[in-house]
Amino acid sequence: MTNYQSYTERSHQKKEMKKILLEKVMRTYGDTFYRLKEGTRKAIDMLCFFAAERGFVYASDQYLGERYEVSDRTVRNVLAMLRKKGLIVTVYRGLSNHNGRGCPMHLFVDHPYFKNWNNYLNLEDFQEDFQSENAETACSSKDSDAKKDSTNNLTINSLNKLRTGSVHLSAEFTPSIVPEDFKNTVRVFFNDAKEIHDIWKKACLANKISGLNVPSEDIMPVILQAFKEAIYALKQNKIKKDFQGYFFGTLRGMLALEARRKHFNPEHPLYYNFLEA
Repeated sequence: MTNYQSYTERSHQKKEMKKILLEKVMRTYGDTFYRLKEGTRKAIDMLCFFAAERGFVYASDQYLGERYEVSDRTVRNVLAMLRKKGLIVTVYRGLSNHNGRGCPMHLFVDHPYFKNWNNYLNLEDFQEDFQSENAETACSSKDSDAKKDSTNNLTINSLNKLRTGSVHLSAEFTPSIVPEDFKNTVRVFFNDAKEIHDIWKKACLANKISGLNVPSEDIMPVILQAFKEAIYALKQNKIKKDFQGYFFGTLRGMLALEARRKHFNPEHPLYYNFLEA
């Protein structure tokens, strides 16, 4: 999720989005917002600032509390209030060493990217449980606790699916480091974000080995041609092992030829023409 392209590419766009999120919070609090401690208001402001880029924030309660000299509990109370009012949805990142609940990640519902995260994390079930949880009466504390546990488990399972690669990510989730021309060409055959990224890394590695000393983007026509030739070989059942390895070998050969052309300079003293002397 952190590799997803930022919604706000310029500083003034980020400030404008932060303002939209903050105004929503302020309207929810009403007049009581200005009666909050200054540190609490600054912590809320920073939450909105962090969320402006991609619609979520994972700064810890401790970090915000220490930065603005408020207690961790105060920050948690703020987040709980925003959840109760439906301004944020909190999910938990999976842990690699066990199945316990990891650090929380808070998704702002009013951010334009929330729809993406809603689909990405399969949050429909989460929202249904959340609404049912809020409908419970105060006297049903045990049932409410059980409901909370099931909700947390739902989000853990969703994130564990992402971590283990069991959720398919289409080409639109490809990291922004991959050029658009390359992504648009490859996605026709491999509509998978990870595979597109892996193929691009192969291209960058082949360029590095070639010794051309130019950015990979500058040799894009050669990279795309190598990809097309690899696709042709794939369709002709000429690839014995894996596609990425074949593409890498094809591109290395083409870049080696480019390197020889670059280093061959007829005007260099090494290539002195004795016939014209």
